[in-house]
This record gives sequence, structure tokens and C-alpha cells, in this order.
Amino acid sequence: MSENALNELIEAARLDPDHVFSAPWEARAFAIALQLSESGYFTWDAFRDRLIAEVRASDRIRARDGTSAHGEYYDHFLHALEKLLEEKGLAHS
Repeated sequence: MSENALNELIEAARLDPDHVFSAPWEARAFAIALQLSESGYFTWDAFRDRLIAEVRASDRIRARDGTSAHGEYYDHFLHALEKLLEEKGLAHS
């Protein structure tokens, strides 16, 4: 995804471009997931379901352990993408 396309997406979603991503790798992970979805490797709904499962699992760990340091949103985003790519046979751990 080009920088212009990403900027258009940010603008369309009415997001503050200075606060969408806290690190360059987060933008790259988002762009990779979006491009793979748009290319038909998986649906965005399938990715979203995997992301929800990742966040839910982290919430259960926090509730069980009483901690709050089990990752940020894009850590979950990246783990969800990795698991989906493995599930689809596109990557191996």
C-alpha cells in the first residue's frame, strides 16, 4: 500500500494521522494485512475474527494474572495476522 493510499484511508476513517500508529512497524503490519485481504488471500472479516480472538485471549490472561502488561493493540494485530497466515499456509513459524 502506498503512503498516499494509507493517507486516504486515514482521512476516510476520520483518524488523526499523527496518532494512528505509534511505530512504523504498526503501519507496515496494517498495510500488509490490508493488501493481502484486498488480494484475496483472506477476507477482512476472517482477519477481524482472528484479531478479536487474540484480544480476548489477552483479556483472559490479564483477568487470571491480575496484570495489564500483555501487549498493545498492534501486538495483537500482528499475532492475529501471523496466525491467519499460518492457518492459510502462507507462512510457517
